[in-house]
Amino acid sequence: MSQDQVLPPGFFADTEIPDGGDHLRLHLNENPYGPPPGTVEAVHDEADRHLNRYPDADCRELREALATHFDVPLGMVAVGNGTDELVLVTSLTFLRDRPGTTVLTTATTFPGYAMSAAAVGRVPVTLPLDGAAVPVGALAGRIAAGAELTFVCNPLNPTGSLLDRASVARLLDAADEGGGVVVFDEAYVDFAGPAHEFALEAVREGRRALVTRTFSKAWGLASVRMGVALGPADLIARVTATASALPFNVNRQAQRAVLRALEHPDHLDRVRAANARARKLLGTALDALGLVHAPSASNFVMVDVPPPGDSARFAARLAAEHRIFVRALDALGMPGRLRISVGTEAEVERLAAALATLLKDTA
Repeated sequence: MSQDQVLPPGFFADTEIPDGGDHLRLHLNENPYGPPPGTVEAVHDEADRHLNRYPDADCRELREALATHFDVPLGMVAVGNGTDELVLVTSLTFLRDRPGTTVLTTATTFPGYAMSAAAVGRVPVTLPLDGAAVPVGALAGRIAAGAELTFVCNPLNPTGSLLDRASVARLLDAADEGGGVVVFDEAYVDFAGPAHEFALEAVREGRRALVTRTFSKAWGLASVRMGVALGPADLIARVTATASALPFNVNRQAQRAVLRALEHPDHLDRVRAANARARKLLGTALDALGLVHAPSASNFVMVDVPPPGDSARFAARLAAEHRIFVRALDALGMPGRLRISVGTEAEVERLAAALATLLKDTA
């Protein structure tokens, strides 16, 4: 991604692709299994009774429930209109009015980090991946040298790689040395499971970092937009102070839906298991077709397209000829690759059949 053009115009325009019918949406990493029981009804009820009323600007009941869920004190919880807003608010908090500050992230990942840095007049320093993984050594070196703010996507979008405990500790140690703030964006960690929540464990133990989570992915609540940031109370207080310029950013329906969803923590177990089965099926299908793909701990898989490696054209043909939408990664600086969301097992089978036809036609 070039520094003078953070993201091509219209990058997110395909969110308007129709849902249902003969369209298959495998381009936005959405959860095909839906939200926990009762959340749809909760949203309807909230709209029926209170659509004319502002929501609780402090989100007190919601934050208390989140604090219980994540096993942290209330003062360590901030919420926002999805993690996208939290990324922007965090950038505003730690970068504004500080000329020369450095924001650091990896190349070819979620564009919101670079877009948020640009919004406060900063050009992010981006480090190339180590294969398909976060370049922990290089990143730690730059963090220790004094980067004020660092975004680490874990699991990494779009490759699906996952940091181990030692790597998380190394980045935290580097932040202690350099005095900056590391934000672990864990939008997809629910698919990997609680055994990989090393950053959150560290924050609970007093390490100075922020961890962001979303209810858009494994929880199946993408349309209501709700994200959470967890971290030391003083850092959370600063983020909350910045966010206070948007007093009603988490709407009533979102607050109510998440409160109801949190009553069903076992929903994550069911989604994780179903996703793992479908991901394994997808990997087997890709292997059978001779398509190279990166190991993934998430609900998407990064796939190399066959020669001549025109991923944009490949994705366009898949959409036009088979009504299946996937993400070409050219715009993120990874030409020749696709990111394919893991759908249901039936959706994986449909995708595999379409890929087989497309590969045969292009042979």
